[in-house]
Amino acid sequence: MASRILKALTEVGTHTVGNLNSMKIKTLAHGALVEGADIDNFTLVELGFNADGERTAKQLSAIDKKAYLIATPEVRYLGEAMVDFYNGLGERARIVIFEPGYTRFETSAFTLNTGVSAVAKGQVAHFDPATKKFIISEVGSAHEDYAGSSAKFLVVNSEDDMEYTLGAATVRLEVIEA
Repeated sequence: MASRILKALTEVGTHTVGNLNSMKIKTLAHGALVEGADIDNFTLVELGFNADGERTAKQLSAIDKKAYLIATPEVRYLGEAMVDFYNGLGERARIVIFEPGYTRFETSAFTLNTGVSAVAKGQVAHFDPATKKFIISEVGSAHEDYAGSSAKFLVVNSEDDMEYTLGAATVRLEVIEA
C-alpha cells in the first residue's frame, strides 16, 4: 500500500543545483520574499516590493530587466539530495548582487544553443526567462537574445573540470555584465 509520506521520502527532486564560487559576495540586505511561484536556486530573478513595503523576488520575466541570482543556502534535515531544494512561494530567499569580473557560480540550469555540442571555457551565456535556463553559445554566434540581455556571463569551467557534482551536470559562469 502507498502512502503520501513514503512517496515524499523516496521521490527524488529535479530542481536546479549550484554553488557560489566567489570568496565574498554581495547580497541584498535581509533577502527577499519569493512571489509569483516557487523558484529554483541558481536561476535569475527580478526584484520588487509588496504592499507592505518588503522586498520581493520573482523569476526574471524579460531579458532586459535588471537580474539577480537567487542562491539560498540549503539546510538538510532529512539527508535530502541537493536536487530536492527550491525557494518556496512566500519564503525569504538570499539574493546575490552581481559584480562583473568577480561573481562566479555554478548552475545546472543550462542548455546549449544551436550549433553548440559541448560546454567549453570561453563560451558565453545569458538567461532565458521562458525556459528558466542559461543558454550557452559560442562567442562568434551567440543566441539572438544575448546582445539584448542585461546580464551576460562567461563560461569559465564545465563539470568535466570540477572535482565534485551536486547531483546534476553543472557549468561555472562568471559575470561579464550585470
